[in-house]
Amino acid sequence: MEITFESLWPLLLLLAIPFVWWVRRSTRIDLSARQVSISTGIRSAIVCLMVLALTQPTLRRAESHVSVVYALDVSHSVAPSAVEEAIEWIRQTNASAHPSHSAYVAFAANARTFSSLEDLRNAPASIDAIAPGVIRQGGTNLAGALEQAERSLDPHELKRIVLLSDGNGNGNSGALAPALSRLRAERARVFTRPMEVRAAHDVWVEAVKAPPTVTAEEQFPLEVHVYSQAPMDAVVEVRDGAKTLGKRSTHLNPGMNRIAFETRVPDPRGPVALEAVVEPAEDTFAANNSLREPLTVNPQPRVLYVEGHAASARYLREALALEGFLVDIAGPGNLPQNPAVLDRYDLVILSDVEGKLFSPGQMQALASYVRELGGGLILACGENIYGQGGYTKTPVEAALPVTFDVSRKKPPTVAMVVVMDNSGSMNGGKIELAKLAARAPLELLRDTDRFGVMSFNTFFTWVSPLAPVTNRNAISTAISSVGAGGGTDGYPAMDAAFQALNAVPDEIKTILFLTDGRTQLRDYKTLTTKMTQAGIHVTTVAIGAGADRELLADISMWGKGRAYYVESATNVPQIFVRETELAMDKALHEAPFNLLVRKPVEAFKGINFKAAPNLLGYVATKPKSTSEILLSESIAGDPVLARWQYGLGKTALFASDVKDRWAVNWLQWDGYPKFWAQLARETMRRRNSEFDLRVRRAGDHAAVTVSAIGRDGLFRNTLDIKARMFGPDRRVTAFDIPQTGPGNYETRVDLDHAGPYTFGAGDPGTELSQAAPDSYPEEFHFYPVDFETLESVSHETGGRFEPSPTDIMDTGGETIKAPHALWPWLASMALIAFLVDLLLRRLRLFDAKS
Repeated sequence: MEITFESLWPLLLLLAIPFVWWVRRSTRIDLSARQVSISTGIRSAIVCLMVLALTQPTLRRAESHVSVVYALDVSHSVAPSAVEEAIEWIRQTNASAHPSHSAYVAFAANARTFSSLEDLRNAPASIDAIAPGVIRQGGTNLAGALEQAERSLDPHELKRIVLLSDGNGNGNSGALAPALSRLRAERARVFTRPMEVRAAHDVWVEAVKAPPTVTAEEQFPLEVHVYSQAPMDAVVEVRDGAKTLGKRSTHLNPGMNRIAFETRVPDPRGPVALEAVVEPAEDTFAANNSLREPLTVNPQPRVLYVEGHAASARYLREALALEGFLVDIAGPGNLPQNPAVLDRYDLVILSDVEGKLFSPGQMQALASYVRELGGGLILACGENIYGQGGYTKTPVEAALPVTFDVSRKKPPTVAMVVVMDNSGSMNGGKIELAKLAARAPLELLRDTDRFGVMSFNTFFTWVSPLAPVTNRNAISTAISSVGAGGGTDGYPAMDAAFQALNAVPDEIKTILFLTDGRTQLRDYKTLTTKMTQAGIHVTTVAIGAGADRELLADISMWGKGRAYYVESATNVPQIFVRETELAMDKALHEAPFNLLVRKPVEAFKGINFKAAPNLLGYVATKPKSTSEILLSESIAGDPVLARWQYGLGKTALFASDVKDRWAVNWLQWDGYPKFWAQLARETMRRRNSEFDLRVRRAGDHAAVTVSAIGRDGLFRNTLDIKARMFGPDRRVTAFDIPQTGPGNYETRVDLDHAGPYTFGAGDPGTELSQAAPDSYPEEFHFYPVDFETLESVSHETGGRFEPSPTDIMDTGGETIKAPHALWPWLASMALIAFLVDLLLRRLRLFDAKS
């Protein structure tokens, strides 16, 4: 027991007591001195009592009275019969326990306190209504219920809360911890009792898992989570309005089932809400069989595709179009020289284009498009992009994550044989140009390289046997002596060239086969296959319409070389020069190879590179210090796919090609479209990236968030963001979204009606929209009783699970110091003393003389 005082300053008023005695000396009342002294003493006592009352003294005494609050879950997930049973249990428990104080809380998404059990039974409750005083049965807030119960306890008695619930509820796990911490601090014990859930044989759509943002016509993964209380068959469908995006028949196991879809949505005219619907074979509650999820759909991305070989552009274009891209194809001469024109595209792809075909202005525009405008650039290599050539030390190479300078200390040795047709049809200008072409490699080959020339008609002749290039004049003179005449049979000459090359140890071996006619039919496929197995490549040149172009194309394909067709022999020397450059270039690797994944990234999601066919060649490059190497050649480790950030944009280099030469096997691989689509999406510039609107609906309110990051990568702060809300009642509500952090703006908006809402933020015409669809309430999830949560709540607060009335009232020797205010007693005593003093003024108790 102890006494405390609220304030001590009133003690100064005790100084009035001497004044009371001083005044007594000059009193004129005709009373005896003894009676005046008694009266003055009483008045002094009155002053003392009033002064002590003003200090507000409190007597604190240990007591063991118990205050009990019963918190009853009336959410929709609880069976109505369970609520009635719980009310009857509360009635019997309270009657047998006889607590000093009791109160009753009904709760679901919100909570209310009632003074009697009958008032609790008659409490207004609704699934849909959002109004003051109504228990909203569409959710369960255990933390809010415990807080409401704690506020309803008598603060000066031992605190007991009895929680009756199924233990399920949205967001309970995160909110319960601080609520239980407060209850422990208040020494409030919670006793829990489970309640039966409403349905026992139900199926519902739990969630729709999709990317928050997709682009129109983009194929994207989607999962529908379906919860089943029993095993059964069902049909799961995904819709966009009236359009079916996917439909699957499946068998549902008890518990959570995840049904995967690959789908796409068309270019929308407004916010999109995906709807997942489950149609079970049998069901007890149909209101939870569909769920809507908002989806932000950006317009289809635009790609400018510049292909060096126009006839091969269809492979990548069709793959990207299949994945939802709008692809414009252009030749090198059509690449814009103005970055503002390129800004209409989200991505530029250059494929196997010689650098010399671009002007300095075009290259500079590409670099500016990436660096300043945040565009994306992918350079896919091929036989026209090799070594230190057209891209070295250009703005395009500066933008790429690699350089083409891969110089070696020791260059590879080359062995080359020219097999040229000198039949009668080659007479005249053709044979002279052919001889000029045969002499062209002599100017490029080194003395350590080997070179040979043979001619063929009905028979073949070694014009200059395969030997090191040490006497160029003699080789040139021998070539000049070739004449034209006879028939056409190239097979023996090719076989002889094969035998000669197979006998030398050089690193690079190649045959240049030239004809203007139709050679006799032989088994060229077997011969050229043997050549490629021996590391010898065959390139063919067909002159004029009389040449057997189909056979020559097959020979070059079997021989892993290139096939040329020219109307006139005028261009043949340039072809031979180019082929010699290719043969000598150490950066060009034409042989099948396996890929090695160096770094798993989002662009590789869902792609099985182990099942990918071999690529047949690549260009060696040197990665820059800050680039990311994603794919490499499995043995040499040369980069095949590299990327990096360049200014505001991204660039990537693919060292192989995208078409029917090195990637010919990839064209039949089902991962080809997905690989290029995902790489393109990871590299391209994201439209509307400065603002990102998100709306999250939670019960009777919505959290609206805007992230603002400029195209320069910096946060956009101090913006005046206006937003609008379109309600199901057709009313438009305008509101501001205040800034809450760097580049982050957030607010909470109350939802007054059931139904779908749409939110918009930004200026008209460029406004971002997001739907907040009205799906079924959280309480339509009929999970089994969460015994773990209920037991945890009891354990954390020192209560018991499934208590008896004795358990609830058992104090265990626990007491609480209950305060008792003393000032009313002191004030009452002062009043009594005052009345006695009045009585003494009217009665004469002693003789005046005394």
